[in-house]
Amino acid sequence: MSQARATAAERALLRRTSRRLGLQTGALVLVCLLVVAVTAVLVVARGYAEQDERRLESVVATAEHVEAVDPGVWVAIESPDGLEVSAGLPDGLPDLELMAEAARTDQELRRQVSVPSGTYETLTGARPGRVVQAVLDPSERREELALLVVALSVAGGVGVLLATVGGWWFARRAVRPTAEALAMQRRFVADAGHELRTPLTLLSTRAQLLRRRVTQSPADHAGAIGRDVDGLLADTAALTEILDDLLVAADPRSVDPVGMDLAAVVREVVEAAGPAAEERGVRLRQEGETTAPVLATPAAVRRAVTALVDNAVDHADGEVRVAVQRDRDGARVVVEDDGPGFAGGGTDLFERFASHRGREDASADRRHYGLGLALVAEIAAQHGGDVTAAGRADGGHGARLTLTLPGAAPRRR
Repeated sequence: MSQARATAAERALLRRTSRRLGLQTGALVLVCLLVVAVTAVLVVARGYAEQDERRLESVVATAEHVEAVDPGVWVAIESPDGLEVSAGLPDGLPDLELMAEAARTDQELRRQVSVPSGTYETLTGARPGRVVQAVLDPSERREELALLVVALSVAGGVGVLLATVGGWWFARRAVRPTAEALAMQRRFVADAGHELRTPLTLLSTRAQLLRRRVTQSPADHAGAIGRDVDGLLADTAALTEILDDLLVAADPRSVDPVGMDLAAVVREVVEAAGPAAEERGVRLRQEGETTAPVLATPAAVRRAVTALVDNAVDHADGEVRVAVQRDRDGARVVVEDDGPGFAGGGTDLFERFASHRGREDASADRRHYGLGLALVAEIAAQHGGDVTAAGRADGGHGARLTLTLPGAAPRRR
């Protein structure tokens, strides 16, 4: 079936909506990446700081001379023998004032010391017979953090770009069915308006003619009045058929199953279809179980059973039998008629717009559109059941349609 074409305004709206959703997706991903990146940088920076603190503490606690120290850490040791410093200690270090204060207070002093070559982390502590000052250059850590920030920025930028493009692409694919549905809805409303306008116009015209003839001289126009009444009935029937098609098209796909009595629904349908069957010279009878609990939607089941009975009455030669059966898993409705049966097994009966190709013959006074049994199949599938078509169980000519629904109680496993 060809898809409805969207208008230029709908296509423009689709593009704007897709772009907006793509940008919103990119913005959301950007915010998430920023939170993750900031958290990661803070965690790494905190880890570096704690690692540097432990390195300085270890050097101050264990340094015996200036050469055997942790790589990347300089040390200065002041003892009665004088001041010793590591090779390569930056100019302006050690900080002798901090060493003197540590010796005087007997406390560890942690400071950042700025000298012409940069800012350094220092830890100064007094030990028996000496004062130790450990110096660490944090520039290497800062470079690593800078590289991490650059890497996160590049990866985040690429991620945001991909997320924006991907969000736009997925949004376009996701929104397109909605746009097509709106276009189909527009076409459906236009078709419905066109189809309903003609029979309504005919009804109005015939009603006006009938009123005029009845008002003027009913005796002189008895034949015309009769024809007008017949026309009104025919137009009303046409309008009813159109409304039936509209209701079929508007059939909801979601179900809310409840416990219900399938046999009671079948009785109602058989009673309602009785006059029509009698008018067609068809005997319609029900047999089988008097109660049959199932888990289904009453309105949907009533429509399904009505479609099965209506189909059987249409094709029956003289009798339709409706039986309700139960088993441990659920219940079923079996509808048998003595009509012409199926051609080729009736494999396409439950396809939409299959018409009556599966029947060898069909009633000539009703046009079939192939929706009734297709709806039965959809209703059965919605409720976890099924519907099948076969020949009559007794081998006679005719058709046998079976609708099976799950029981109201949970199934045994």
